[in-house]
Amino acid sequence: MISRSFPALLFIALITTLLFTAGCTMQINDGGQGGTGTKQFSPGIPYPAQAVRVIDGDTLRVMFPDGSQETVRIVGVDTPEVTPGGNDPDSFAGVTDPWFLSSWGEEASATLRREVEGQEVTVTTDRAAGERDRYGRLLAYLHAADGTDIGELLLSRGLARVYTAESFSRKEHYLAVQEEAVRKRIGIWSGMTPAPPGSDGVFIANVHYDAAGDDRTNLNDEYITLENGGGTVVALTGWQIRDSDGFTYIFTEGSLSPGGEIILHTGGGSDTGTDLFMGSPAPVLNNDGDTVTLHDAGGTEVSRFAW
Repeated sequence: MISRSFPALLFIALITTLLFTAGCTMQINDGGQGGTGTKQFSPGIPYPAQAVRVIDGDTLRVMFPDGSQETVRIVGVDTPEVTPGGNDPDSFAGVTDPWFLSSWGEEASATLRREVEGQEVTVTTDRAAGERDRYGRLLAYLHAADGTDIGELLLSRGLARVYTAESFSRKEHYLAVQEEAVRKRIGIWSGMTPAPPGSDGVFIANVHYDAAGDDRTNLNDEYITLENGGGTVVALTGWQIRDSDGFTYIFTEGSLSPGGEIILHTGGGSDTGTDLFMGSPAPVLNNDGDTVTLHDAGGTEVSRFAW
């Protein structure tokens, strides 16, 4: 349940080094590559389908209402492979350890599975990208039933990079989303291995400790993100956030739904269902290194994030 530091990332260089050139690795054991070869897809038209099986973080099998199936690779994004040998150290700028990448590949696969597997989705091809890749897989944007762009979601959580080697109409937007994830040091860009959920599923997903500009005048850009990776709602009343200098924040109320997240800001503001505020008059998180721990209502540590 505790994250481990990954010591060799060049964080600052990531902001300007966003030219990623390596391609996606094909999963040999797909067990159903390509499609039936009979369905025609008009670019820009969302086709309803059901996500029947996630293959990896950017590839899944879908079934259409007529019973036909396709293997879809989400266009424009590339997630790490789940096996170390499948990861090219040059694919993700500044991240060279294939074992580290594979841990995030597992996280990307788990996230895609949690978001869409067994659920209704839409797939939309892009004229600029073409209909299929060289393996016969359908290249398409994937949207959840609520309209969430899954490719964008993977990028925003630091679980994927933009696959710049291919052309697609959302490239500039996707690059902006990726740059923000790099800037905030989220996911792969955090230097931390994924934090496995505790028994209750709540863990520290990210710590944004270096606010833009002067930390003292931008307190709410210093924040901690909690996520619930479990399958039940967790009441947070009485839970605590602590840091290595002795600071403690106690949750007086609130809960976290499965798959949901809460952002805890250092400064003041009005609490909502997704954003909480410590009300501190000064920065809390040390830019030069700190450790933040999450404790349940009984005082047991359930997650840790260090930098």
